[in-house]
Amino acid sequence: MLGLPGPAPTTPVPEVVAQHLPKNVPLLVLASYLSGRHKREALVELLQGMHTGRHYYFTYAVPAEAPLGRYMLLSELYTDGRLQHSGTAAEDFFLVEDLHLSLAEATPAGGLRAVATNPGPEPVSIRVVEYQPERQPSTSSYVREVPAQGSLPIESSGSQCFVLYNEEREVLPVISTTEPVFLRNQQLLTLEKEVDGLATTYVLTGETDNAYELTGSSRDVWHLADGLHRRSELPDPEMQTAYQDLLDEGLIQELPH
Repeated sequence: MLGLPGPAPTTPVPEVVAQHLPKNVPLLVLASYLSGRHKREALVELLQGMHTGRHYYFTYAVPAEAPLGRYMLLSELYTDGRLQHSGTAAEDFFLVEDLHLSLAEATPAGGLRAVATNPGPEPVSIRVVEYQPERQPSTSSYVREVPAQGSLPIESSGSQCFVLYNEEREVLPVISTTEPVFLRNQQLLTLEKEVDGLATTYVLTGETDNAYELTGSSRDVWHLADGLHRRSELPDPEMQTAYQDLLDEGLIQELPH
């Protein structure tokens, strides 16, 4: 799971720009009713049912080759011989989505440009997240929609960009290479300490008494291992050697895209 810094605080503006994809089904249903598709009485009945009813949620795994599109859910209940249908039948569905990104190209301004392709019969809502660690440790984002069986150009002004979809559960990096990124082994413990004026990182395993003392290039590579960098980005041979040592010892891991 990729975790990036939150957006920098900005001055309020009259126009509200969506920053996240919706992930709360009751709020989606509420917004649908408020948009005028149903009568006010139906909205009141819906809210009363949400307050007094019991809600059950479940997951449904679909095979990798499942056809893309919208699948309706049939919800029925018999009470004293009477058939009761779901009060939210219009919103009782789930989507099977798949999105593809082309390899990115560099823009003249130093950003990235790629194309998102949606082979499915339903439009796909996406959130484009731009991360610029060299300028400020924060992100900016905007929401778009990739049309059904269509494509959408994605352009970023930052050096790091990601496309999120499927209620932000799926993350696609906008990249110009298939080279893997490297990440610190998340199962190891760390301790930062200054020894004789030298910044030192101690990496400890949780099950044994083994420990590693990282200084210089080894420590620099360790702190770069955030899941966003690649080996080819390391600037000098010493860091390349340190990278291989950390990889051989299992302190860092390579993650394919």
